[in-house]
Formats: sequence, C-alpha cells, structure tokens
Amino acid sequence: FEIDEGKVTGINSISFVGNKQFTDGELRTVIQTKESAWYRFLSTSDAYDPDRLTFDRELIRRFYLENGYADFRVVSAIAELDPNREGFFITFTVEEGEEYKFGTIDIVSQFPDLDTEALRSYLKTKEGGTYNVAKVDDSEKQLSNQVEKLGYPFLDVQPVVDRDRETKKINLTYDVQEGARV
Repeated sequence: FEIDEGKVTGINSISFVGNKQFTDGELRTVIQTKESAWYRFLSTSDAYDPDRLTFDRELIRRFYLENGYADFRVVSAIAELDPNREGFFITFTVEEGEEYKFGTIDIVSQFPDLDTEALRSYLKTKEGGTYNVAKVDDSEKQLSNQVEKLGYPFLDVQPVVDRDRETKKINLTYDVQEGARV
C-alpha cells in the first residue's frame, strides 16, 4: 500500500458569532487553535485538529465563567473545509447571557466548634465583585487548606450556588462538611 497523506490542512480563519462583550480578537487569544500564518511554520497550532477544537470550546467557556457570565454556553463549533481543500474555516457560535456579580457570601460548617467568621479572610470571592469561577475554586482550596490546618483532616468544601436571575447576582455558600476518611 502506498499512502500519500498530502500536506497538513491549516486554518484559514476563525470567527465567532453571538459575542458582544468580547471581540473576535480577544477570544482568539483564549483558544489554542490559531489561524495559519507564515511565521507559524514551526508550530502545529494552525493545523486543524478536532480534539483541539473540543478543548477550545472548554477554554472559551472557562474564559466567560471567569468574567461574570454564568449562563454562557458554546452553541456550536463548526469546521468547514474550503472548496479548494486548502484550509478550514472555523466558526464558534456562542450565547453570552447576562453578566453576574457576587451577592451574599457565606460559610457554613457541620463542625460545631469551627469559627467560620475567622475563615472569611481566606476567601477570594467578595460581595459585589464580578462572578468568577476561578475565584470560587481558589476560595474552595484555601478553605480546605485552612480547615485542615485547624485539625480537621477529613473534610469536603462544597460551594453552593444560588443564582438570582432578576438581580443578576450569585449568592454563594461554602459548605464545610465531613469528608470520606482515607
């Protein structure tokens, strides 16, 4: 068998539909897939890869969740081969939704002698700030570390989200529970 794979098919253009808050250029910097250019001859980021396209969907979703858009979703990511079979046109269709702020932020605990007010200083999330899922994750890790240092090695911190669509606020409760023993 003689197989001629041909040359690697590049990306002619990447476009976004439905984005209002961030430009196409800003969103292009978020994803790993890049448009073909002469200076990318040593890189494979401008070659079409369906797995990378799936990863790019997640990168865009994460970007929006870190910038206040809790209702964001990627509707579709389509790669179309141009008629000359020279490259792909990639189109991401997105629904941004509304921007959310943090509402009330609380810490509750199953441990009766745990001072939850003292733990507030370790939170990265602040009432009135723009919703950011990365800050929620960081706060969860910080709380876990601090509670473990206080002598509770088997714990689980769960952020409980209460989304108020009318006021565009996300009320957050960090629930400190006893976790599975190892």
